[in-house]
Amino acid sequence: MSKWANYLISEVEYDSNYLISKIKQHRDNGESISDGEIIDRSTLANNLGHGSKYMTVYGALNKFRIGKNVRYFRADGYHYIRIDHNKVNHDNLGDLPDISKHEQEEKPALASFTKPKPIDETKPLSVTSSAFFAEPAEVAPEL
Repeated sequence: MSKWANYLISEVEYDSNYLISKIKQHRDNGESISDGEIIDRSTLANNLGHGSKYMTVYGALNKFRIGKNVRYFRADGYHYIRIDHNKVNHDNLGDLPDISKHEQEEKPALASFTKPKPIDETKPLSVTSSAFFAEPAEVAPEL
């Protein structure tokens, strides 16, 4: 497998101004992709500014589908990070999943799990009912 980019972005979180606050990046090792780490926006912009190549990636069940190249531009003293060529004052990495939603969906590991106690063996109904009916019935005395 050829290397797609230096890093692949699989999840993103935006702030209220629709600027990236953090991403989950994976190192593209050519034959494999790292598990990923969360980095902030300034680290991403710094890496892009120093020539690191980023691409978006979509994945499920250990299968990845490549997305688009990530670009950045400067305007009014700020960096904007996008997958398209639009020069607008907010970031856009497409429809990547939100980091905070995935963090909430993660379930904690089970606490100590104890097996239920086995139920004592019960007798078949025919045995218990015949024993019940074999007992003498109480008869009320006649007056």
